Amino acid sequence: MLRILTLTSGLLLVAVLNHFFSISSWAQLPQSLSRQEDRKSQNQRLLAQADSREKSAAGNTASNESEKNLKNNPVYATALLNKAREELLSYRSIRTHITEKVEIGPKTFIITGNYLQAKDLKQGKELKLRLEFQVQSQNPDGKPVGTVLEICDGQVLWTEHTIKGTSRVTRRDVQAILQQAEVNPQAQTNILVAQLGLGGLPGLLAAIQKNMNFVSVAERTISGKTLTVLNGTWKEEFLAQWKGGDPAAPVELPAYVPDAVRVYLDQETLFPRRIVYLKKTGDSLQSMVSLNFSKVTLNSPIPETEFAYEPPDGVFPVDVTKQYLQQLNKE
Repeated sequence: MLRILTLTSGLLLVAVLNHFFSISSWAQLPQSLSRQEDRKSQNQRLLAQADSREKSAAGNTASNESEKNLKNNPVYATALLNKAREELLSYRSIRTHITEKVEIGPKTFIITGNYLQAKDLKQGKELKLRLEFQVQSQNPDGKPVGTVLEICDGQVLWTEHTIKGTSRVTRRDVQAILQQAEVNPQAQTNILVAQLGLGGLPGLLAAIQKNMNFVSVAERTISGKTLTVLNGTWKEEFLAQWKGGDPAAPVELPAYVPDAVRVYLDQETLFPRRIVYLKKTGDSLQSMVSLNFSKVTLNSPIPETEFAYEPPDGVFPVDVTKQYLQQLNKE
């Protein structure tokens, strides 16, 4: 299976310390229409109920939120997400601060970091990325519990996880992945898989779009700014892996895997200003991971040195390019 580490999956990895959230390609198991419709209805009802719960979980930041114009329109919601993903790839550069709150079981982690993205206008296809964040330490020595560093110079994407002083590094050749996708450029799935290989925000939105159905669109006002809200839940293909080979089996997702997602888009730029993952608790959904982007600066110069990387001494990188190429060949 293709294991794809996205922005949020890395955050969960650091937060849980011994788990990570993977998005893969799984066999499609048949589901009856009635069962699918029952699940869709239940998910829509839970998403509607989650509004007040999410406000309480988010604290003062969300206390002045108000939602309006809720519409069940999957086609429009999917089109907006697709457009937002395309816009991310069109900017000359992106610089933003990241603040994340992760609540898994009784533990709460606050994660902070920065994200940089730049496009090489001469080469056209080379997307440069730098993502770095850390779990705020609760230890007396002030050291972070874990860190994630993701850097791409336009050719190779490096991902470095450090947990309790132990580092693991992977690399992937993003140009090889993009070139393979161009063999069949009309296949939307191939394009998404290629963008998954890019990492960063484009990879995160590609993962969301590939694995989730978006059922509704709404507006929400946060701190005086109105954002477009997209509500999504897992596709049946994603849920099938938790059925143990039995299509009729109920789905019980692990504690570290969310049940739904809510994406908040800037109405002018379609930039994802906030992404909230929700976990089912009884008959309601509660905030599990809230990812917020602030101090967003678009199309300003970023030094080339920000995208340079060398693995730590004694750490041997694992090349995962082949996994992406194999997935592209299957589509």
